[in-house]
Amino acid sequence: DIIEMDSKRVPRDKLACITKCSKHIFNAIKITKNEPASADDFLPTLIYIVLKGNPPRLQSNIQYITRFCNPSRLMTGEDGYYFTNLCCAVAFIEKLDAQSLNLSQEDFDRYMSGQTSPRKQEAESWSPDACLGVKQMYKNLDLLSQLNERQERIMNEAKKLEKDLIDWTDGITREVQDIVEKYPLEIKPPNQPLVAVDSENIENDKLPPPLQPQVYAG
Repeated sequence: DIIEMDSKRVPRDKLACITKCSKHIFNAIKITKNEPASADDFLPTLIYIVLKGNPPRLQSNIQYITRFCNPSRLMTGEDGYYFTNLCCAVAFIEKLDAQSLNLSQEDFDRYMSGQTSPRKQEAESWSPDACLGVKQMYKNLDLLSQLNERQERIMNEAKKLEKDLIDWTDGITREVQDIVEKYPLEIKPPNQPLVAVDSENIENDKLPPPLQPQVYAG
């Protein structure tokens, strides 16, 4: 959703992409942790999403929204809240360096290039003076990884179920066609003509005689 923001023309639509992406993040954290997500969980995860997704012209889109969107929309409501968090995430990334993260330049370069990914144990073993926001971000990284694996398993099972249903439907269709071809339905006309109920036919002796009109004197 946040990558799709660049394709939108109206500031309101760009803002809607940010809101939709943020809601997906909250839902993902909630599913992974089995509890409602907090702001401490959301912002580090949003930073990670921005770094991983690398949305095109993100800074230009933020400036475009800030300049042309209704100010009251940016200052109130969930749209304003999510947009403010995105601005904070971008500001944090712009000021990100090895010193602010209490890392060596070599480790910082490896993390930023994607050559290595810190584990939860590494995040918990950081010194107390490390950046708490980034520490929480690395913890959420593992949570998102677990969620991604779970989603992949669900998708694979759903595809397998879909394939089984298609195969079952095709099998039933083939069986019905085979039965129709083997036992075709033929409608034959009756051998004997139909007899009127009120006709005087001696062969139909079990039928009552025709009704005769009767006249009553008033």
